[in-house]
Amino acid sequence: MTWPAVLSWILIFAGLLPRSPLFLLYLFFGFGAFGSLTLLPSDSGSVNLLPQAVCSIFLICKIVFSKGQLSRAVDMAIDPAKLGLFFAFTGYAVFSAYAMPRFFAHMVEVIDLNSVIAPWAIPLEPRSTNVSQSVYATLSCGIALAFSLAGGNASFRRHYLQAILVGGLFFIATGFADMMFTESHEELLEPFRNAHYSLLTDHEILGSKRIVGLMPEASGYGPPCVVAAASLTFLRPCYEKVWLRNYLVPLTIAGLLAMAWLSQSSTAYLGLAAFAVVFAVNWLRRTLSPYTPAPDGLKWEAIIVLVAAITLLGLAAAVPHALDHIYDKIDAIIFKKSESESYAERTEWTRVAWEAFFATDGLGVGLGSARTSDWFVAVLSNTGILGTALLSSFILRLYFLRCRSADPRIIEFVAALKLSLLPWFATSAASWFTPDMGVEVASTLGLISTLTVTGGMSSIRSGATIARQIRARGRP
Repeated sequence: MTWPAVLSWILIFAGLLPRSPLFLLYLFFGFGAFGSLTLLPSDSGSVNLLPQAVCSIFLICKIVFSKGQLSRAVDMAIDPAKLGLFFAFTGYAVFSAYAMPRFFAHMVEVIDLNSVIAPWAIPLEPRSTNVSQSVYATLSCGIALAFSLAGGNASFRRHYLQAILVGGLFFIATGFADMMFTESHEELLEPFRNAHYSLLTDHEILGSKRIVGLMPEASGYGPPCVVAAASLTFLRPCYEKVWLRNYLVPLTIAGLLAMAWLSQSSTAYLGLAAFAVVFAVNWLRRTLSPYTPAPDGLKWEAIIVLVAAITLLGLAAAVPHALDHIYDKIDAIIFKKSESESYAERTEWTRVAWEAFFATDGLGVGLGSARTSDWFVAVLSNTGILGTALLSSFILRLYFLRCRSADPRIIEFVAALKLSLLPWFATSAASWFTPDMGVEVASTLGLISTLTVTGGMSSIRSGATIARQIRARGRP
């Protein structure tokens, strides 16, 4: 066990001492940047236990088993109007992980999640990945429940905003560490890269190193940076402290976008394009809304985008060859992606998973049985039509429900949470191995769920009073 793993255990156990779950909340988002670190000894075989997963377990227990919350948790778990559909999906997915590999054993072929076993199609049979993915899916469901329970509290939402900012700063810091030490002092990062994954940390494109941070590969680092930048961008009006909203958050967003670009991941670039589209739509939405928080930010956002566009156009006109390297990089990463071995391999994963889905008559091969490169295909091929129907019903319902709060700040908060997930859906369609969406996405869904159902239990001032204050002061 390396020293970062020991330190992670110490921090997690320290988070159990206070009655409040807030310290674990900050650790939860901070640990998201350490995807190549396992907290188990090196002789534990091929099992990986990531810091964020361990922190998730204790965070769930801290919130769910606190005074008076257990009965509410049970109510949320069984109520279809709350998290009932998500729990039904998780229950069915775990059942499929046990039943389907046995029912269809050696009748269909899949590409296993563990590439060490075989990187090609092999006969379906029960494997350890069915167990591990069941655990991860259960954790995601538990995190959604925990954040749904705590999300009605205004103090928790305020710390949530600060925690995702901390998570973004960790992604930037780990990216800088990768840039500085991988080529010259790689031994400094080795204690953080002890997970039993195929680590691609020194890959280059056109002579430029791909930044991977402390994740297994660039496609595991760039897309989370895009999603973190999107979350901070859309949630920025909800920050009450001016120095956070106007200074630290914009700088963090810029840093995350730069790291996503330096990752040279085609998935990250797809996420950047999706982010740009959603940003434009959100800007128009906030401009047309009479009660939007922090309306002064709209002007500066438009000015920054306009200045950046004019600068790029002017540079391209004045020095025609100045952007040639950028053009070549985009051409190699995006337009020539179909010529790469990675593209052929990932396309094969998805093709085999599709064939397995049809071979099982739409029942699926079981959670954790098939590797894909598309989250939507992963859900369909692993959990079948029933699992897909349950999960899609839960997510679509959240997007169609409106926040019923009288507080414009909570309405903006819910809208920002929904918009922040759209770049994730775009990137997950190009690079996502399993049906499990991950604990951070699940936490967002949990918050949306409780605020669309209750409208925010801690909102005590009337909407009219708050609206007058927003118009008068120009900030939340």
